[in-house]
Amino acid sequence: MKEADLERKNFAAGTMLIRQNEHGDRAWLIQSGQLEVVRVLPDTGKPQRLGLIGAGGLVGEMALIDPGPRSAHVRCVTDVSAVEVTGADFERMMQQSKPLAAYLLRGLVGAIRGAYGLPATVRKEAKAPDIRSERSSQSVLDRKVYRGDHVFFKAGDRGEYAYLIQAGSVSIRKDDKELLALGPGRIFGELAMLRNESRAATAVAAEPTTCELIRKSDFDAAIATMPPILRAMTQSYVERLAPKG
Repeated sequence: MKEADLERKNFAAGTMLIRQNEHGDRAWLIQSGQLEVVRVLPDTGKPQRLGLIGAGGLVGEMALIDPGPRSAHVRCVTDVSAVEVTGADFERMMQQSKPLAAYLLRGLVGAIRGAYGLPATVRKEAKAPDIRSERSSQSVLDRKVYRGDHVFFKAGDRGEYAYLIQAGSVSIRKDDKELLALGPGRIFGELAMLRNESRAATAVAAEPTTCELIRKSDFDAAIATMPPILRAMTQSYVERLAPKG
């Protein structure tokens, strides 16, 4: 699917395109105009202005990747022209990509939710036999079984591999505190590898766990199969998760 195949929409200045905490089924690639992003802080109820989005920006796409609620309000500051991406459009784009692309996008969205203090989402994961990246559908040589309490990596380690969980569960920890618990179908360790940086947290098997080892070349091959909109999303997420300062 190409951008030219998607429907164009026009919105008047003042239109509330997205409302925080609502569930969404579509996103918009901005062609012209400007939108304001505001998040209402859950602890104080005060609005926090996150910034402006202009031409080339994408809004609302996280709702297409995972089932979580909208994370902020998005309002049209000026008249806005945009390309609309529905859930069905997104699924067609994902079908054009290698299976690993879907796991990568979901992993990045989960990391963004954690970085912004947003609630983690719960999705019914695929059964282990259904979890396949391009590599695992051809070979099981890179699939390994780890005992409970196995330490995949520690904070500060270099990122050489990412891992796709086939069975079991993995605890992501920092300073002895669990940040996230991941199950089958989830990727971990991808960001440090993609950015060639040190690990930001520690990953430990919470029980006997089977994982497929993913190399950077695997991710590069998966990203190359993505339609342009999905590639732009992936690059945007990796940049947003870059260490500040």
